[in-house]
Amino acid sequence: MAKPPEIKNTEELPEDWLTTYADSITLLMCFFVVMFSISEPNTEKYEAVSKGITESLGKKDVDTPFRDLRKDLNSMATDAGQQNAVETTNRGFVYPFRAARMFAPGSADILPAAEEQLDRIAQLLTLQLGTVNYKVTVEGHTDDVPINTPRFPSNWELSSARASAVVRFLISRGVTPDRLSAIGFAESQPVEGSFTVDPQNPARKVFIPEKREDNRRIVVKVER
Repeated sequence: MAKPPEIKNTEELPEDWLTTYADSITLLMCFFVVMFSISEPNTEKYEAVSKGITESLGKKDVDTPFRDLRKDLNSMATDAGQQNAVETTNRGFVYPFRAARMFAPGSADILPAAEEQLDRIAQLLTLQLGTVNYKVTVEGHTDDVPINTPRFPSNWELSSARASAVVRFLISRGVTPDRLSAIGFAESQPVEGSFTVDPQNPARKVFIPEKREDNRRIVVKVER
């Protein structure tokens, strides 16, 4: 008996796998977008979201360690006559000190009157933040008046020495050394409003003598 001819299947293969593949790629892209969005944490946004969630659940707002610390530093600044001194950034906050309250002119030795305030900052860092991942950068800034002494040939050495003195003090009060760093900027980063621009040379700053005290400062940056 003759074998019937073999009938070939002319239907195309199903392409359902393309849908699954596309869904997988979409999910992968969403994952990387989420990871990128949280790689630069924004303290204010985080706290706003946290507050919204707790309020929606009918619970009392839960303070984060960073908010507690910022609140205490603001209170401390107000007591010292600095209203709204703490500036919030996308990674933490900045706390400025007037250098005249911390150092004698041309000196990098911390005045006894400033030790109480620095001691309080060290306590807040160790108690409020605890094991929270954070770092502290201490910046030294001066005015534009040149200095030339055996110890400080220029404002670069003076600003760096002042920042280092604050770091050493914080370490002596229990702040972990590997969380700290010190940097001196001399007069290279004056505050807004303390200078004008030379019309003949826009790249040159003309400092306002009456505003020099604003530039003599120590800035403590606390960041995640």
